[in-house]
Amino acid sequence: MKKKLLCTLLTLAMAVSLIGCGSGSAPETSNEPATDTAEETGDSAAEQSESSEVSSGEVIKFALISPMTGENAATGEQQYNGTKLAVDAINAAGGVNGKMLEFDVYDDQANTNQAVICGEKIASEEGYRFVVASNSSGCSQAAYPALEGANLPLISGVNTADFMTEQGFSLYMRLCVKDSAQTEQMVGRLLDAGYTKPAIFYSTAETDTTNYGIAKELIEAAGLEVVGSAQVEPATEKDFASHITNFKGAGADSVIFCCEYSPAALFIKQAATLGWTGYGRYGTAGCSNPQLIEIAGADVAEGFIAVASVFSGRNVEYEPESDIDGFIDYVSGKSVIMALIIIAGSLWNLLNTLIFQNVRLSIAVSAVSLTIIIAYVCMLGRAQKKYLIIKNR
Repeated sequence: MKKKLLCTLLTLAMAVSLIGCGSGSAPETSNEPATDTAEETGDSAAEQSESSEVSSGEVIKFALISPMTGENAATGEQQYNGTKLAVDAINAAGGVNGKMLEFDVYDDQANTNQAVICGEKIASEEGYRFVVASNSSGCSQAAYPALEGANLPLISGVNTADFMTEQGFSLYMRLCVKDSAQTEQMVGRLLDAGYTKPAIFYSTAETDTTNYGIAKELIEAAGLEVVGSAQVEPATEKDFASHITNFKGAGADSVIFCCEYSPAALFIKQAATLGWTGYGRYGTAGCSNPQLIEIAGADVAEGFIAVASVFSGRNVEYEPESDIDGFIDYVSGKSVIMALIIIAGSLWNLLNTLIFQNVRLSIAVSAVSLTIIIAYVCMLGRAQKKYLIIKNR
């Protein structure tokens, strides 16, 4: 039972693992209790519970913390949909030991104060077995103490902040690449593209501030200089014209966005309006959201590169992806050379046998030929792995 429940936790975390992660906005809203939004959706937890009782009479119930309202509501909707897809698939396959899954949704509004309230409310309710974390690392951090007090595991496929696994949270598990690794990949991609004058646009969230520091350090380690930087509070700042003008004036040829999708989309949209185009645009995981395209417009968003973590589990279907032409190109020239050497060696051995009859020379030539054959076989093995072995798509 424990193993199957663990697999269930992994599946649910994987289902939401493509959603960007932030640290949550600064407290702005009132401390009114978070609304359990399961009752507000057509596919409510109550409906799932009803079908579960018909199937088995028992359920495994969990809570989902997600921003269903506010500026990050689109991300919350994606997280809800991903969770529901996973639940539907697990239930359709017979559940966990015959027990169906059902879940309730708690709206944290991507706000840390609200996340605390969500955690306390979930902890006070009976029947929950675990909690799927908010898309915001900061909100998950805020909700965790209350959940730990109720012995409720918190799992996430989207909390990328390094600090989430540096605090000794014994009941926390995540399935995603941490920010420092993703930022390193993003900066590496920017440098590989040949950009030499990057600027950095980042929010006040702890995650984004940390990513700014990592990106700046990596750029300076490469012998370059960050030509401009701007920190914003997305909840209150919407006009980025001054930052755009400063970046452009400093000669920036690229911009790194350490923030969520909304401020990044507004920035590139306003930059296009001001006539600044043709610069490289690279974003952290929070930018990996289709809403960026919706807000900025497809033409403006074209070419924007965001780094997002992807989980590849054991139950992945594999398909052959052989490159026959590449294999032939790789081995053809080497095969001709090897054949000529073997033929030459054989002819020399024949002449030696008929004329010179030098045993030591014959052994030496045979040893060289054998070495070449072994090297050729190894080369074929490398070529097979590179071009013919089944790859994951």
